[in-house]
Amino acid sequence: MDSHQGPPPPPNQPPPGEQGPGFWSPEQPPPWGAPPAGQPPAGYPQQPPAGYPQQPPGYQQPGPQPWPQYGQPPQYGQPPYGQLQYGVREPRIVAAPAGEPFHRLARNSKYKWWRPLTGSALLVAIAFALTIAVYILWMIVHTLVAGDFKLPEGNTLFPNSTEDLSAQLVMLGILTPGVLLVAWVVQRRPAFSVASVLNRLRLRWLALCCLPAIGYLALSYGLGLATDAIFPNADPATSDSGSWVGLSAFILPAVLILLLVPFQSAAEEFVFRGWLVQAVGSYGPGGDSVVKRILRSPWPALVISSAAFVAAHGYTGWAMADIFLFAMTAGWLTIRTGGLEAGIALHTMNNLFAFLLPAAMGQLDGWSNQGGAPWTLLVSDIPCLIFYALAVLWLARRRQIATVSQ
Repeated sequence: MDSHQGPPPPPNQPPPGEQGPGFWSPEQPPPWGAPPAGQPPAGYPQQPPAGYPQQPPGYQQPGPQPWPQYGQPPQYGQPPYGQLQYGVREPRIVAAPAGEPFHRLARNSKYKWWRPLTGSALLVAIAFALTIAVYILWMIVHTLVAGDFKLPEGNTLFPNSTEDLSAQLVMLGILTPGVLLVAWVVQRRPAFSVASVLNRLRLRWLALCCLPAIGYLALSYGLGLATDAIFPNADPATSDSGSWVGLSAFILPAVLILLLVPFQSAAEEFVFRGWLVQAVGSYGPGGDSVVKRILRSPWPALVISSAAFVAAHGYTGWAMADIFLFAMTAGWLTIRTGGLEAGIALHTMNNLFAFLLPAAMGQLDGWSNQGGAPWTLLVSDIPCLIFYALAVLWLARRRQIATVSQ
């Protein structure tokens, strides 16, 4: 047996100098450049030509090698969530799959049953800490500017009604960053997925929703006057309607209300129609049973969030029913339009009217007195909410507003 000098030639490659058409060698690379290591160029024969010497005895052709730098591929059905596979680690922040409605945006690949509960507890702690911090800071600034003051009784914080309203609006308005932080840190999803299915607040759509919200206010005021005229004795409580306080007394509270109420209204929508709706909606399991389909629907989340919204206010009697209907309408529009914009517009316009009118009539002192209301309030508010819902849905269809995740 002849002895071979040096390593044997690679399989399927003739020795240098004996290449025919379609062959190449490292010493004489083809004009198109050398192919990747271990891969023959297009047209390269898979078998050696006739007469080409066979491999010496004992030679073993190398088998398949592991994928360089990446390791073995994962088994089918075992997604490598959070593990280094193929050289890529899953991102820490993961959006919801495409096609998910608003109330299911927290059900991403990072979902765990404890995340909504932990996030809710953390949000309560953040709200408490921010409220205390704002109150202490506000008291320090007030003392430095105006001197000491006597703490009022009841649910007011400062003796001046304009200052008291402004302070409490700020305490509510700063809750929005807390909601965004909890969604990002605890649920590990885009922070503004709390706002809409596009993971952002759609400002143009929000501005457009203000138009039917203004129509809601006009209709509500007109129907309120009509019901009071038809049923003059429906409200046993009588009070002075007040009178115009003058521009000089109205301008300061009006400016503060216009600046702060949008942030306060948006914060309440982020908490109740954003975080709470998505936290409850994420628990709906998969499956085709009737119970599971109901749990995946938005109705459990809408009812729970609306009840919590009522509990967070001090209304009683028919006023509780009215604010529950208000919350259900805002929540339903949030699902149907894929975001908080319609609810924020309605909430903002309603609160602006609720604060500006008493400020103009010199009755801002009782802004925090919520209490009850006659049944005529609920009766007159139902057609107004229906008008707003239909108008928003019509605009959403015309504008082709996204209603599911992209």
